[in-house]
Amino acid sequence: MIIQVLMVDGNGILHPSGFGIASHLGVLADIPSIGVAKNLHHVDGLVNKEVRMALERNKKSKDMLPLIGKSGQIWGAALSHEGCHKPIFVSIGHRISLETAVKCVQMCCKYRIPEPVRQADLRSRAHLAAKMK
Repeated sequence: MIIQVLMVDGNGILHPSGFGIASHLGVLADIPSIGVAKNLHHVDGLVNKEVRMALERNKKSKDMLPLIGKSGQIWGAALSHEGCHKPIFVSIGHRISLETAVKCVQMCCKYRIPEPVRQADLRSRAHLAAKMK
């Protein structure tokens, strides 16, 4: 099995340093990577409340809102899932375009969180719970 893309529970370039955990892992492994975050870092004037209000105004299923900072740079995208008011924040990690990253995430979203990230979270929690017994 060859890993084709890493989907990371964290940020790529949508990070105060411009280089989050998805970027680190992608560079170290030399594999395309995508950052999928549940919370928005305040980067380049981006504010969580304003992003949520913009998504509210545009209430289509699986909406995508580009996250454009005050400098004009596109940092990532906010995605909302049908029936959920909290968006997720997708950003480039390494060797992938934002358009491709968004498409990959949307194809994996059965629920709010993309299934690979959701399963990793569920299984790691189950593993830790079993170790604590």
